[in-house]
Amino acid sequence: MKKIQHMLIMGMIFFIPVIFSGCNKKGLPSPLFTITYTQITLQDGTAGVEFWAECSTTDVKMTKVDILDPNRTNTITYKLNNVVYLQGVVFALQDVNVGYQKTGGVYQFTFTGNRLSDNSGFATLMNLNVAK
Repeated sequence: MKKIQHMLIMGMIFFIPVIFSGCNKKGLPSPLFTITYTQITLQDGTAGVEFWAECSTTDVKMTKVDILDPNRTNTITYKLNNVVYLQGVVFALQDVNVGYQKTGGVYQFTFTGNRLSDNSGFATLMNLNVAK
């Protein structure tokens, strides 16, 4: 009988922390990004913009960024192919020598990737107002 009690106590000592550690995990807030833009002239002579971003809260492995224009008619997906960006490092949201047609108003950005600290996924929605 004492052997069974001893085994039950040992089992409880082992399994209770495992159960509660799974229940007590708190979800981390989504990473925050700072977005900026540079005005450029596109090859056809029209006004354009290049977008830049940095994660201001954590190191991230970026999958993609979806960019929705102010008219809410065109979404462009810029693939970042799991590139790691450290907190505070600025990265481009377009290829070299490429820009987007400038439309004044609020652009919507959805950043998708994983935190480096715990590999948890995120999709963060941010906005940027571009002057006309």
